[in-house]
Amino acid sequence: MAIPTSTTTYGKLIPPKALRDATLKDSKVYGFNYPPQASPGNGYFSKSSGLTIVTSSIRSLVRTERGERFMLPDYGCNLRKFLMEPMDEVTFRLIKEEIETSFRKYLRAINIGKLQVFETKQFNIEVKLFCSLRDVKNSNFGVGVRI
Repeated sequence: MAIPTSTTTYGKLIPPKALRDATLKDSKVYGFNYPPQASPGNGYFSKSSGLTIVTSSIRSLVRTERGERFMLPDYGCNLRKFLMEPMDEVTFRLIKEEIETSFRKYLRAINIGKLQVFETKQFNIEVKLFCSLRDVKNSNFGVGVRI
């Protein structure tokens, strides 16, 4: 059977000017903050973009326990189980592995450059993440989350 070497075009070709006009002018990503919070003048469901939405997604993932999110039973990091554990190197390593596993599954667009785990004076766990976006140059930022 011979492979065709020509192409037949049906319909009209889109002019280059129309393609340029149809492209996205604003490359920002917009969405809602989670969990919903009241913001002055915008109400509970205000639109946010850029770094605000990324840090909100990170905090949501780290604070959520697996099985807590409806329709996404594996979403979350299960860090509350470490609150009553001795804070030693083994526990810190397990916490880091838990966070890295969840990021690989649910926040693939974010690189974790540095991940620090601390015990606070109130016996809570504090996680500090220094991240960057995979496809964006010079997009380094830090996020702190207390469990």
